[in-house]
Amino acid sequence: MASEYVRRTALDAFDETGVYSISVFLALDGDVPEVCRKEPALARYGKVRLSTVRRLHGAGFVLLPTMGRPHYDIALTDVSDDTLDRLEGSFDPPIDNPGRPAR
Repeated sequence: MASEYVRRTALDAFDETGVYSISVFLALDGDVPEVCRKEPALARYGKVRLSTVRRLHGAGFVLLPTMGRPHYDIALTDVSDDTLDRLEGSFDPPIDNPGRPAR
């Protein structure tokens, strides 16, 4: 994750909602390739990063259901380097989006 992009996104969310957050999608009703394929907001990305609810909770983050299933926001206490580093460490490195057709 590019920290400055994540920081900007969280600041924008704060301006809109009063909560520092970033958007994520959970694979609740299907597997990751299916979610990546079905969600237009994900299908456009060439790479995605994966985590688990357990890892995010273990790092002290709360998931807020927003905009309808399977969309959630990860709530951040602040946008400090420490918080963003902890968030970064909660995700695997980027992988090719499994919902996009192979080229």
